[in-house]
Amino acid sequence: MTTTLELQNFVGGERVGTVSGATLPLVDPSSGEEYGTSPLTRWTDVDEVMRTAGAAARSWTQTTPGQRQRMLLRIAEALEERSEELVVAECRNTGKPWAVVREQELPQAIDLLRFYAAAARVQEAGAAGEYEPGHTSFARREPIGVCAQVTSWTHPLLLAVARIAPALAAGNTVVLKPAETTPVSASLLAGIAGEVLPPGVLNLICGDRDSGRAMVAHEAPGMFSITGTVRSGMEVAASAAADLKRAHLQLGGKAPAVVFDDADVE
Repeated sequence: MTTTLELQNFVGGERVGTVSGATLPLVDPSSGEEYGTSPLTRWTDVDEVMRTAGAAARSWTQTTPGQRQRMLLRIAEALEERSEELVVAECRNTGKPWAVVREQELPQAIDLLRFYAAAARVQEAGAAGEYEPGHTSFARREPIGVCAQVTSWTHPLLLAVARIAPALAAGNTVVLKPAETTPVSASLLAGIAGEVLPPGVLNLICGDRDSGRAMVAHEAPGMFSITGTVRSGMEVAASAAADLKRAHLQLGGKAPAVVFDDADVE
């Protein structure tokens, strides 16, 4: 008997549905089998998750680098403990060979978490001095607050970790939206991390381009990060400029493939 997977958004430490109840199909590219659904998130849901992340930021931004480091290390350990589950989720949703995920991408993701856990305690200090008599000037680094992030379908788990780890290490809360076709491993990651982090620090919503547009248009995030096409990046940059959000754009990746004459295409 085939089990149908029904993903939900992860908001405030809990799995939640959407207002409309609309869904998107989950498809195994290696077989073409439709094996589940993910929620199609719209503005009302985005507004709620942004408010949740904003509320959580009030306390999370005040945590110490040492506290954040310990939590990131615990998440890395939890990913190792549930590695087989993550590999299965990633391969079924992307069609990737098991060896690629198990031996390359998952270890890289875990290593990234540990790298940023260490980086949390190694922060650059700005120049300070008396540039005017009687006054001391210095630069103080503070968390941005809420970071909204969108990742692509190419490396769902690895890119999700690459986005959330530095943001959390720096004291920000996160609203993550994986690509609409490959949300499964990121959803599992959010649940694992949610067992370690305070509620609302890491949130995940599923959806399409319009879901992403609602995220960047919302007033709550101070930064928007996207991995996607150049056209998507241009649209994000224009929307972010409206209220001076910081924008981190990873665009136009190239992944060429060569198909030889002896390939059995069918």
